Amino acid sequence: MARVRREGLRALPGRPLLYASAESHLAWLKIAHATGIGREAVRLVRAGPGLRMEAARLAELVAADRARGDLPFLVVATAGTTGAGVIDPLHDLAGLCQDHGLRLHVDAAYGGAAALSDRLRPVLDGIERADSITLDAHKWLSVPMGAGALLTTDAEGLAETFRVTTSYMPDEIQGTVDPYTSSQQWSRRFMGLKLFLSLAVAGRAGYAEQLERDAGLADALREGLAATGWKIVNDTPLPVVCFADPGDGTWERHEALARAVVESGRAWISPVRLDGRAALRACVISHRTALADVEDLVDAVNKART
Repeated sequence: MARVRREGLRALPGRPLLYASAESHLAWLKIAHATGIGREAVRLVRAGPGLRMEAARLAELVAADRARGDLPFLVVATAGTTGAGVIDPLHDLAGLCQDHGLRLHVDAAYGGAAALSDRLRPVLDGIERADSITLDAHKWLSVPMGAGALLTTDAEGLAETFRVTTSYMPDEIQGTVDPYTSSQQWSRRFMGLKLFLSLAVAGRAGYAEQLERDAGLADALREGLAATGWKIVNDTPLPVVCFADPGDGTWERHEALARAVVESGRAWISPVRLDGRAALRACVISHRTALADVEDLVDAVNKART
């Protein structure tokens, strides 16, 4: 670690690789570019049934890459993919990482909020085995952009990465952590204040009520769409509903349907590709959304289809 800190990637005996689902947020390509390991260091694992990353397929890739002299070091699981709200098999991936000496990061930027609900929390079973977790409060916790957080079990590793000592900065104060010692930024806004205030007002119980309500509205949306002939194409306990026109599966068709709904001003939905297949995506994420809005969306997409 110390040599890598001093010399960078040239201190490594091979090419470092990380693994993420092809359905994951592709910010990992930007991250790999920015950190200097290069975009080819990101191995996108094709999703299996239900659009989830398969541990067996991942194990095969890791073994083949190591046989070529590469250096696998990280697996990224997703707890709530952007496209379909899918949660990867966290226990399976954690076991694989333990067996192969890899770090496990869980991108729970969206779905991690489910931990605040006693009813929804079980969908995140296994996340406690991760070495690090991403959570974005500006997604499902209804606070303004941006309020992202990184949680890690390796406090010393985090400090070793960012620690710099200099005479003009305050000495270490016992029992406190100065943000400049745990991030790239030396000066930071108090981004956590917006979440703190929301929690102070609503509390965990208030958030749990909202999250469970959103999940219920998504179920109502699925039922309304299925009852009017749409095909639900994703499987998730989170309030992301992906649906397709069974009569015309082309991208152009779904792009036109989304555009018609958005231009009507009644709702905002988007076209999405899931394992290469076209669909429409609706995400119930606002505390202002009501059952009447869900019913209006069903009516809007049906009118766009005619």
